[in-house]
Amino acid sequence: MLLNLLEYHWVEDIDDALLLLARTDTKTVPLAGGTYLLGLEDDTIQAVVDLRDLELVYITEDAKAIHIGAMTTLQTMGDSPLLKELTTGIVARASLASSFSRQIRNSATLGGTLATGAASQADLLTALAVMDAEVVLRSGSKSQVNLSGGTADRPGLALPGVTFKGKQERRVSCSSVAMERKPNELIIEVIIPRLAYGCAASFMRVGRTPTDVALINAAALVEVDGGVYQQVRLALGGVNMEPVRIEAVEKQLEGRPAATSGNPKSALDTQQIVAAIQAGMANFSPPEDFRASGAYRRVSGMNLAFRVLEEAATISRWRNMVSSKGRQ
Repeated sequence: MLLNLLEYHWVEDIDDALLLLARTDTKTVPLAGGTYLLGLEDDTIQAVVDLRDLELVYITEDAKAIHIGAMTTLQTMGDSPLLKELTTGIVARASLASSFSRQIRNSATLGGTLATGAASQADLLTALAVMDAEVVLRSGSKSQVNLSGGTADRPGLALPGVTFKGKQERRVSCSSVAMERKPNELIIEVIIPRLAYGCAASFMRVGRTPTDVALINAAALVEVDGGVYQQVRLALGGVNMEPVRIEAVEKQLEGRPAATSGNPKSALDTQQIVAAIQAGMANFSPPEDFRASGAYRRVSGMNLAFRVLEEAATISRWRNMVSSKGRQ
C-alpha cells in the first residue's frame, strides 16, 4: 500500500506526464496497470500519474518492425493476430504465460512489466530478449542554447543562455531497460524488428505447477538457411532473475552446418547443439531461493536450452525448405 500518497494525477497528454515525473520535490511515479505498484510497500512515493488516457494502447506494423504501445495489456498481446504470426508466435505465447490469471493479464501492461523488471516475474522479458526488442524512452528536458556567437568582424545576435523546453527520446534494449531507465523517463513503446520468414522461435518454461511462476524459462530464435546456422539467439530467465543472453552458445553455432552431413536435408545434428551448450553454459550460475536451488536451475536451464534450440532449428529448416521449393 502507498500509505503516504498525497497526489493522484490523471493526465491526457504525454508532456503533462513528463512534467510531473520530472519534479524533484515530490517523488512521483507512473501508474500503468497497477498490478505491481499498488502492492508495493514504499512509503516514499508521494504522487502517481495515471497513464490510461495517453493513447499508448496499440499494436501496429510497418515494413521494418512491430510497434507495441506501453499501455497495451498482456492479454491484448496474447490475443493479437499480428503477434501470433510474428516468428512462430513467441511474444504472444510468452505474454499469456507471464501470468495464469486472466484478470492480472487484463490489467498488467507491457510498459509496467518492463519497468518492474525481474520483480514482475514475467516470462515475456525472456522472449523479448531473443527478439532484440528495443524500448523507446521519452523525457522532458530543458536545453541551453547560446546565441551570443560571432566574432569582432561578424558579430552575432546577443541572446546568450536562451532556455527552451524540449523532448528527448532514446532507445535501449528491453533486457536493460529496468536498470537504465531514469525516474523522469516514460516508456512509450516497444519496437520488435521484423525477421526473415525462415526465422523460427521457441519458448519453454519449468514451474512447480502448470500455473506457477517459472523457476527457469528459455527462449531461442534460430535461422537455418542453406543448411547453415545463419542466426542463433538464446536467452534464459525466470522468477527473480533478469533474462540472460547466452552469447557463448550463439557463437558456437552461428556459421556452422546444422545437419549431420554435408546434405542440408539430412538429420539435424543434435550432438552439435549439446556440445555448444556444454561449452557455452559452463559459467551459467542462476540464483537460488526457497523455490529451487541454483544447481537445479542450472541443469534445468541447460535442458531447456537444448529443447528450444532444437525446436527452433527444426522449424526454421522446414520453413526454408518449403520456401525454396515454392521458388523453384
